[in-house]
Amino acid sequence: MNGKDLKVKLKHFNFSGNLNVEITNLKHDSRKIKAGDIFIALKSENGDGHRYIMDAIKRGARGVVVQENVDVPTDILKIKVPDTYSAYGEIANAIFDVPSKKISVVGTTGTMGKTTITYLLYRLFNFANVPSGFIGTIGIGYGDNFNMVDLSPPTTPFPFELNQYLNKMVLSNLKYAFIEVSSHGIKDKRIYGIDFYKKILGTMGIDHLDFHKTKEDYVNTKVSFFKESVGPILNFDSQFIERFIDVSIDPVFYGSMPSLDFSYEYLGRVGHNLVFNMYKKGELLGEVSLSLIGKFNISNFMAVSAFAIDEGLSFKTLAEFAKNASIPGRMELYEWQGRKIVVDYAHNPDEVEEVLSVLSEEKQGNLITVFGVVGTSNPEKRIEMGEVVSKFTDFAVVTSDNPRGVDEVSIIDDVLKGIMVDHMVFIDRREAIRYAMLYSKPMDTIAILGRGVEKRVELKNGKILEFRDMDIVKEVMNED
Repeated sequence: MNGKDLKVKLKHFNFSGNLNVEITNLKHDSRKIKAGDIFIALKSENGDGHRYIMDAIKRGARGVVVQENVDVPTDILKIKVPDTYSAYGEIANAIFDVPSKKISVVGTTGTMGKTTITYLLYRLFNFANVPSGFIGTIGIGYGDNFNMVDLSPPTTPFPFELNQYLNKMVLSNLKYAFIEVSSHGIKDKRIYGIDFYKKILGTMGIDHLDFHKTKEDYVNTKVSFFKESVGPILNFDSQFIERFIDVSIDPVFYGSMPSLDFSYEYLGRVGHNLVFNMYKKGELLGEVSLSLIGKFNISNFMAVSAFAIDEGLSFKTLAEFAKNASIPGRMELYEWQGRKIVVDYAHNPDEVEEVLSVLSEEKQGNLITVFGVVGTSNPEKRIEMGEVVSKFTDFAVVTSDNPRGVDEVSIIDDVLKGIMVDHMVFIDRREAIRYAMLYSKPMDTIAILGRGVEKRVELKNGKILEFRDMDIVKEVMNED
């Protein structure tokens, strides 16, 4: 597609310069521009991409998308738009011929449960021989072909990559695309122009105040995703649920109350499995044995069930799938020399409290927690993380998470202000995990929190490390 073709599709934008330029890729970071790319100048309170237009052109950009009046060489395609954030989505949609209209896109948001709900839906429908795709924090999936990759940005890709993934799913003849929708993805308009077939709400808390600045902005952003959404699937037990109900049309509710569209009754645990009865509008569907740790995962599975049953999957299929359900990096269990090791992505106070409260209830020995906080977090969150961990854990191993270029010592110093239990500090996360495992005793539980399957670590000196928490766990388990 060239500038002329795009101009036909997007008549409301102003095109000038070289309209014969082929449009093969859109990028908003001038440092990542390669020959032939189109540079889109995003402008927000955090920065102005218009300052980097000439840098992008020097690096090989053949076109620019702008919302300010700027001069560029005549051999460069220039597209003037009212807002580059929304234009990003419109142009990406046009390049790939709006793939979201050719596949059923199901978006899940919330503070907790996004990955679990989305990934389980993806695996369930493929289990039921309904080819489906996945886009989220832990990777990309096309049918049974799942690749564990770190998306950049995490969770919800920017519009070009998002539409590119969706287009590949269309070409692969998949029926559903299950995607995670982050608050960043909503506010940055990464999902602008995506035609959602259905929207799902997991469990709400508060997070990402480094980005949203206020709790109100965070909640408002999440609520905006459901504005005038028809038949969304909502967690009735969640915080702020009234706000989501107010903007939705004919929502479907799941939760613990018997009067809901889909509800459950917890029966107990058999081994590692959670056992509960599932009901639809008060009528018993049957018993489920779910192979996940943590009672909160019943709620996540109810979200999955509400959508699946409404789409025609049988309860029998759900119950069979539940027996061996698992999610990489989400309450992922390893057993080693009489110890339980749990790797989980919990990275904010609400999630950490949810995970550790479950593990502390079930522990037989001591609960040892390995954790850190990302570099973009504010000091208050770091202190609160230390306080929450101290509520449940017997011994803490404080370490780095992903510093993202911030000094690791300063992050840890803030965390330590909230620590009220015995602890050790290791800046090197790999050493922290090793220490926790070797320090532990049989019957202990070791919780390794914060990164799940994330691989990339960005240090202050610009150095990039790549390892996953479970890689270190497996290394220690395999040592003599």
